[in-house]
Amino acid sequence: MNKSIQKLGEFLKRNDKFIISTHESPDADGLGSEIAFIDFLRQLGKTAIIFNSDPTPDICNFIDVDKEINILKDTSQLPDDIEEYSQFVLDTNDYDNIGSAYRVLSGLVKEYFIIDHHEGFLDKTDENYVKVESSSVAEIVFTIMEHYGVKLNFRTAQALFAGIVFDTGSFRYPKTTSETLRIASVLVSHGVNPFRVYEHLYESNSLASFQLRSMILGTMEVMHNGRMVIMKLTPEMVIETGGSFSEGEATINMPFTVKGVIASVLVKQDVNGPVKISMRTKGDLDVASIAIKNGGGGHKNAAGFKANMSFDQAYNQAILEMAKFFK
Repeated sequence: MNKSIQKLGEFLKRNDKFIISTHESPDADGLGSEIAFIDFLRQLGKTAIIFNSDPTPDICNFIDVDKEINILKDTSQLPDDIEEYSQFVLDTNDYDNIGSAYRVLSGLVKEYFIIDHHEGFLDKTDENYVKVESSSVAEIVFTIMEHYGVKLNFRTAQALFAGIVFDTGSFRYPKTTSETLRIASVLVSHGVNPFRVYEHLYESNSLASFQLRSMILGTMEVMHNGRMVIMKLTPEMVIETGGSFSEGEATINMPFTVKGVIASVLVKQDVNGPVKISMRTKGDLDVASIAIKNGGGGHKNAAGFKANMSFDQAYNQAILEMAKFFK
């Protein structure tokens, strides 16, 4: 038996009540996996509640059609028997990366279990379900559900498909495999409409968010003979445009539409949030190593970390970190 499945089985045997959470600034993979996983747990006869730190982006609302995802603000929202609950942490291998929910829940739940596919924190691999070769957590959740023989309904299938589409860049990123495509085929056979999912994720942004992206592109600095682009997303931009921070974050992928660009960096900060550095690359430029060194994580070509410094210092730090690729 797969060791990760065995550890998951042991965790499920020990517990009957669960909180499910994903990382702060949630995306379609984390959110879709949560919706599928709560269905999985309920089919096993378990009790489960979803609590996240940050609101679901508007473009992902179609994933949560039954409004299962709760935003945790304080302990008054928790069940009276919270001490009987354990926690599943999806799409991050760092427990405190679930944001403010970590500060509320970490001292209250019995134990936690991570399901993730990012590099970093290898010390957690043995006791959790971390499969770095998977395209997405949605792919992992599907294999878990398949292993347990639980039934897929349309809501769950659509949530998983959305997660896979998002984290594979519509099936074009390196971790897209024949297994990924097999799973996608199964999900479509349950009624998922690929065009509708794409339309929700990529063609439903607000005008304010479009204006926010324009401002982000306006900060663009081209470096290393046109091979790297670095940009800024500041709290002032979010306030001025009223755009969605999470939708603004997606601007990091736009420079790759330009021939010759092999690295894109976005230094970003939401209103009242920490400064973060996101990095995307093509080919053999391994930004996961940079992220892990700075307490973050991710994939070889897509990674990031929180910067415990001012915004301008973080910007300069990002330039220095990425410069080693272009010597």
